[in-house]
Formats: sequence, structure tokens, C-alpha cells
Amino acid sequence: MADGGDRHDADDVGLKEESIQAKTGDFSNWMSKLPPRLCCEPLKNIAIPGSHDSFSFYLDDTSEVAAGSPDTVRNLVSVFGATAKKIVHNWSVTQSLTFKEQLDHGIRYLDLRMSPRAHTSDLFFVHGLFGNTVESGLREINEWLDAHPKEVVLIDFNHFYDMSAEDHQILVLQIQQIFGDKVCPLMDIDKSALNVLWDNKWQVIVFYCHDDTTIDKTQLWPSNCIQSIWPNTTEAPKMVNRLEAYLTRGRPNDKFYVSQGVLTPTGTTILQRISSNLKDVCAPVAMKNLLFFLKNKSIGPKGINIVIADFVELDDFVSKVLALNPSE
Repeated sequence: MADGGDRHDADDVGLKEESIQAKTGDFSNWMSKLPPRLCCEPLKNIAIPGSHDSFSFYLDDTSEVAAGSPDTVRNLVSVFGATAKKIVHNWSVTQSLTFKEQLDHGIRYLDLRMSPRAHTSDLFFVHGLFGNTVESGLREINEWLDAHPKEVVLIDFNHFYDMSAEDHQILVLQIQQIFGDKVCPLMDIDKSALNVLWDNKWQVIVFYCHDDTTIDKTQLWPSNCIQSIWPNTTEAPKMVNRLEAYLTRGRPNDKFYVSQGVLTPTGTTILQRISSNLKDVCAPVAMKNLLFFLKNKSIGPKGINIVIADFVELDDFVSKVLALNPSE
């Protein structure tokens, strides 16, 4: 697997040093501590740290293979059973922290994928294997929001596997019941500034990337409100080049914009490192190169917005994304 990470030391990325976080050390309430000017900016114009496959801390290495998994994974597990599941788990887990720990750490964008499961009416988070129930995860997020009334979380429901129209209706009802009046209704993106959300006590923006016409979408932000750039490569230089190319080409003015600083292992990658895991093989290289990509970047309508990574505790990722937000 191509490396490309050694040339970009995370200590030398040269990101802006002055930020509100550098002064306070408080990541659990960083939005409430932004300067007034940024509190009046649309959220699409400020830097927001996020996590990739945010729920994967909860994946169960004893569960059955989840929907959306390639046939190669299914075949591997059918032949080698529990041993293969351990391998799938090692390469499917992308986060070490729970939802609460991520939010305490400063993460404000969560990337979710889900599926029904046999013999239960619940929906579950999935990535290779099954994780915890969606309902329990949303309740954990809501409890955190109760304790942090001026923080806003962007929740992106972007992969649905084997879900019926009824499943979608159940999920949307859960979102509405759990978050209640915290949910920000669909609105002009240029008005989605923190001061507006605070005035209305809105703390959750829900992206729901599904076109089912039977769903009440007044409180859901559709897929055309957000653009997410997935490099889809195992090679760190290609990841940086693709993120750079899309940003240089010009991001849309009317969307949130996600830069995915992740490397995606192939079957060959896994076979070559079968006793290892994504955290040791891909994540450190991806993070160093992602921070190199952020070097000399700025925020604003054409700048950095949401940045996501695997294992968000690595290399002071959160503080270096937030340092892009000027402190004055």
C-alpha cells in the first residue's frame, strides 16, 4: 500500500496557532465561545470537525455480517466464522470514542449508516457488522445536548441498507420524538447561523439523504443541502490531491461541504495486513496528510467547512480544524 505520509509531519503543518480553543482549552463548548462575528456567519462558512462512521466504536465483533457488506466479506465469514469476524471488525472500526466522548472532544458532525436486523423491530448502526441501536445512539446524543445548550450537532443519515418505507417512517418519528424542539427545520442555508439557532433553541441539523416522498421532510435537510467529497483511495497523496482539486474547483455556495480525510482499504490492503487494523495502518497516514491539506486553508464561502477523519483523537485533529476559525 502506498504510504505518502512521512513527508507531512503533523507538527509542521503550519495551521493558525491562535484560536478560541488555544485560549480556553474547552472543546466541549467551543461553539458558545466563538467570537460574535462567527456566530453570525452561516454554519457552512465556519470550520467544523466531524467523525467518519461516527458510530463504529459500538460495532459488535460477534454479530452477523451487516447489510451493505461485499460478498467477499460474507464468504470469508461463512468459511472462517468468528476468526473472520474479528478481521472484519478490526478494519470496520473507525473511531475509538463513544458519541458522548466525541462530542466532548469537539466533534460536531456525525456520519451515520443504518439497517434493520432480523428478529427485531429496531434499527441498528452498521459498518461491516452491526453496532448498537440507532435509538440508543440518538438518545446518547440528546442527553449530551441537554447538558450543552449552546452547542449544535449536524447529524448526517447518509447510508440506508434494506430499509422499507415503514422503517424510514419509524426512524424519522424517533428523530422527532428524541430531539423534539431541538431540531432545526429546513431553512435558507444562509440563515443557518449560530445566533439564529440559539434564538430558537435549535441544536440539531438533520441531513436525511433519502428520497422517500412519504416522509415528512419539514425538519429534514435533503441530500442536495450537503456535498461530501470521498477520495476513495488507499494512497495518501491521492487523497490530498482529490480534496485539493475539488476545493480549488469551487464548492457550491448553497451547500454544506464535507472534506473526507480518510483512506479506504481494499481487500488487498487487508490481506497484506491481516493481523493489523485500520487504526494502525490507514488512520495515522491519513491524518498526517489531512493536516497537510489543511495547511494555509481558510474558512468562508469558498473555504473549509466540515472536515471528517477516522480516530479523531489523533494528532490534535480537532484543535487544528478549529484553529481555522479566527479568534477575533
